[in-house]
Amino acid sequence: MTTIILGGGIAGLSLAHFLQDKSIILEKEAQLGGLGRSFQLNGISYDIGPHILFSKNKEVLNFHLSLIPTNTIRRSNQILHRGKFIKYPFENDLASLSPEERNYCLQEFLHNPYEHYPAHNMLQFFLKTFGEGITRLYLQPYNEKIWKHDPAFLDTQMVERIPKPPKEDVIKSARGIPTEGYTHQLYFHYPTKQGFQSLINAYVDKIKGKSTIINPVSLTKIEKKKNAWSLATNQGTFSAEQLINCLPLHELFKYLPPAPEEVQQALQNLKYNSIYIVVIQVKKDAVGDNFSITIADKDIIFHRLSKLNFLGEKYCLPDNGTSLLAEITYRPGSYLAGLSPEKIKEEVVQGLEKLQLIERKDLLAIELRSFQYAYIVYDLDHKKNTAFILNYLKSIGIRCCGRFAEFEYMNSDQVVERTQKLAKELNAASSRGIS
Repeated sequence: MTTIILGGGIAGLSLAHFLQDKSIILEKEAQLGGLGRSFQLNGISYDIGPHILFSKNKEVLNFHLSLIPTNTIRRSNQILHRGKFIKYPFENDLASLSPEERNYCLQEFLHNPYEHYPAHNMLQFFLKTFGEGITRLYLQPYNEKIWKHDPAFLDTQMVERIPKPPKEDVIKSARGIPTEGYTHQLYFHYPTKQGFQSLINAYVDKIKGKSTIINPVSLTKIEKKKNAWSLATNQGTFSAEQLINCLPLHELFKYLPPAPEEVQQALQNLKYNSIYIVVIQVKKDAVGDNFSITIADKDIIFHRLSKLNFLGEKYCLPDNGTSLLAEITYRPGSYLAGLSPEKIKEEVVQGLEKLQLIERKDLLAIELRSFQYAYIVYDLDHKKNTAFILNYLKSIGIRCCGRFAEFEYMNSDQVVERTQKLAKELNAASSRGIS
C-alpha cells in the first residue's frame, strides 16, 4: 500500500522510516526538516531554537544517537533576574535573591493559602504548587512573556507534570545549600556538527530507495476519489490509498473540501504563537559557561537566550567569538508581528546591552528569521477544539501526526514516539489488507 505523507519534518520523515510500505512525502520547502531545520551564519549552524537530543524513552534516544555523532553535555541553565544569575529551576536557588525576595518566596511557599485548592488553569497551578512569591517574581511573568497569554486563560497541560518541590529542598535553597532540580534532565546530547539538521539528514538517508520525497512542491487540492486520495500540485497529481497529515492543521484545511461550519469554527479557535529567531555574533560576551538563559523581564524583548559555543567546538567562532541565539514569540496579528526585522534586531541588541551581556562595539553579525508555526498555545478550550477537529479528520480517512498536525506541544522525541506507534498500527492493517 502506498502512503502519501504531507510534510517533510521529523514527523513525516520518521513515519516514512517506520512504515513497512513505500511512501511519497510532499514538502513545500526546499529544505527538509520543518521546525527541525538548521541554518548557518558565518559557518556556525543554528536551529529554530536549539533542539537538544534528550528523551525518557531510551529506545528513541538510542536510535537517534545511533544515527549521528553527538556531544554529551551537562546542562547549565540560568534565569537572569534583576541582574543576577539564578540557577534553574528558580525554587532551587532562592539564596541568590535579595533577602526581601528570598523571604517572600520562602514564607509564601511554606504558608501557602492556595495549597489545597484544585487548579483549573496555569496560574492557579503555579500558586497552588509554588506559592505567591515564586509565582509573582518569575513563573507568572515568564509564562506571560513566552505564551503571550495571561496564564489564567491557559490550561494545565504544560505544567501538570511539574512536581511540587519538597519543603526541605526549598528551605535548603533559601539557606544557600545546593539542591538539584529535574536531575533526569541534567545531561543532554547535541549533534557534533550541522545542528539538528544532521538528524533530519540522517532520516532522509534512511528512507532512500523506499520513499520518494517531492520538494519543493505546492499543493492546490486534496480530494477523495473512490478508494484513493488524489492530490493536485504544481508538479502534477499524486494518488495513494492512504493519506497521513503532518502539516499544521490550519494549512491542511486550505486544500480540503469545505468542512462543516462547527469544524471550521473550532479550527479558528485553535491558538498558536509564531517566533523570531535572532542570531547575534560578537567578539566576546558576559554569558559565561552557560547554555540557556531565561528572562522574565518584560522590558527585554526576548524570553530566552542560548549560547551556541556551549554545544561543542564546531559551534565556536574563531578567536573566541560567541554566537548567541535569542527567541521571541509573538501572536499572529499582534503588535510584535508588525515590527520590521530591523526593529526586532535593534531591540535584541539593546536588550543584550541593558542586561550587560554584550557591548555593541563587539558586534560582528546579526541575522533574523521568522517562523509562523512555533508554539501550541494551550488555552482553556484547546483540548475540546483539538479533539473535535482530529475526530472529524479521522472520520474522513485522514490521520495526523506531529506537533502542529496533532496540535499538541511535543518535543522531537515525543513526535517520533507517535510516529512509531502510528506506523505499527498502519503496518498491522496493511498486513491484514485493510486500507
